[in-house]
Amino acid sequence: MEMGLFQQQSMNLVMTTELRQAIAILQVPSYELTSYLQEQALENPLIEIAEPKGMFTTLKKSVRKNGVTGRSNDEHPLEHLIIEKETLYDYLYKQSILLPLENQDRRIFQYLLLSVNENGYLAVSVQETAARFSTSEEKCEELIALLQTLEPAGIGARNLRECLLLQLREQNLENTLSYILVDQHLDLLAERKIKNLASLLAVSPQQIEAAADFLQTLDPRPGAALSPVSDQAYLYPDVSVKEENGQFHISVNEQYSPTLKLNDSYGSLLNGKNATSKFLDDSFQKFNWLKKALEQRKETLLNITKEIVRVQEKYFLTFEKSDLIPLTLKEVADQIGVHESTVSRAVKNKVLQTSKGAVELKSFFTAKIFTQDGGSASATSAKTEIKKLVDNEDKLKPLSDQILASLLEKNSGLSISRRTVAKYREELNIPSSSKRKRYSS
Repeated sequence: MEMGLFQQQSMNLVMTTELRQAIAILQVPSYELTSYLQEQALENPLIEIAEPKGMFTTLKKSVRKNGVTGRSNDEHPLEHLIIEKETLYDYLYKQSILLPLENQDRRIFQYLLLSVNENGYLAVSVQETAARFSTSEEKCEELIALLQTLEPAGIGARNLRECLLLQLREQNLENTLSYILVDQHLDLLAERKIKNLASLLAVSPQQIEAAADFLQTLDPRPGAALSPVSDQAYLYPDVSVKEENGQFHISVNEQYSPTLKLNDSYGSLLNGKNATSKFLDDSFQKFNWLKKALEQRKETLLNITKEIVRVQEKYFLTFEKSDLIPLTLKEVADQIGVHESTVSRAVKNKVLQTSKGAVELKSFFTAKIFTQDGGSASATSAKTEIKKLVDNEDKLKPLSDQILASLLEKNSGLSISRRTVAKYREELNIPSSSKRKRYSS
């Protein structure tokens, strides 16, 4: 072994700044693209951004022009009008005003009010509250009990069990089977151990089931109805497809995408000899790279969508999930001449607008399932068939995963294993047969 300097040639992939930027832009959906470009504009004085015309929101930061921030001329002043809605805290505070509390108790009570989360649960412990105000835990328990008398019923609970018990007490149902189930056997009830509970409480399974059905009418999140939504959720499809006379027209929804413009105010300083000109020349090159990346993003989205529509043409005519054909990322990548990872990034969080509503692009990529006749079907079609079988089953004798697999093979010719049926059932949020079983119709 020795130390020395040696020359060696090798080839490796280098992720340039431009390539990283192109990858980032490709996987950003339309509703986040404006924010991404704003960040770039903060570092580059040559970049101007025109807000998307089709979006309901305005730019997070004011449009910057010639280095000056301010509201754009075409921005309507009423767009900034905020309509306030009564919050959960406001609702609880109004009820607490007339409560007979001493100064110290009211401070503790106010702290407890502020510690109720958006679902209506108390987010601080008795010990923490007692230590904070140098008081006894008994006093804190009294104030929490007072808080729990406010409306809606269940407010101020520290867990689901307490929340449901508060609602049952409010209806004077302390001596009912529903109360006993929540108070003593909530875990067994969650697992739908109906027979075990019936044996344990010496009642019939039908009685346990009736009590469980009643509990389903209670609200596990009593504060949610009064909790404000931070941002109104709008859906901005990235691509659209329309069918006219048997022809499909595909386009990128540019009304939801920001427009990149060059700030001409600095044009006279380009190609100069000083440090400022050098900085602006670099900024101009970055502007061109960014514009090219946006064009590549648009072209890639169009090519991918065209290939999806070509393969899934039957689906776009009927909009039946059972008509989806098995399709992989690699198959699309090979057809449009890009890498599989490019397709994966491009469809991430992207939405396709159709005449029957919006659909995620990634939902068109499904696994292949072989049929008895040697053909193939998509995993989506198998899930559709599983849901139909479960919806139409006899709830007194629900179908097991093995029986579902047999029926799929018999009725639809889909050859899948019991474990695959269980996987698809869980993806559809369908409980197992033991948890679907009912003891009364």
